[in-house]
Amino acid sequence: MKAFIEGEKKRLQGLLRLFNELGSRMAVFGEDKVRLFDELVDSVVVTRIAPHFNAQGNHTHSDFWLLWKSVGYNNGWQYAHTVKIVQVSVLDTLENCWLIVELTDDRGRRFHVELIEPISESDYARDWREWQKYKAENAAMFARIDAEMLQEHLQIAEEWA
Repeated sequence: MKAFIEGEKKRLQGLLRLFNELGSRMAVFGEDKVRLFDELVDSVVVTRIAPHFNAQGNHTHSDFWLLWKSVGYNNGWQYAHTVKIVQVSVLDTLENCWLIVELTDDRGRRFHVELIEPISESDYARDWREWQKYKAENAAMFARIDAEMLQEHLQIAEEWA
């Protein structure tokens, strides 16, 4: 089972790969469908998997816990979030990666995530490049922050009811 869970975690992280490599933006909607906020996303990390199987023992789908960090997450805990994703609706893909996806959490909130399109979204693309440059220039600080944040959010995911 452990190998299956690690494989499923790796598969899901692979589907999210381009968001981390090329940048993404996220719109968050409440269960009442009202837009709560928009974010330029630094990264998304699958931290935990809860696979579901049918009566025949076949894997049907997996709920997963996702840590997403907004650009500027070095400014405080409020820029990093763990959510339990229970429904995925893929709107566009490329080479086995998601380009546009709707994620729904266990509270009914919807997270619309899109890869940044550098031509039509040049401001987002510029902000993303500047953020990546800043992170590279402060690599030691971000290594420490990332390690601490991952440990904290792994614990949040593990303690989720």
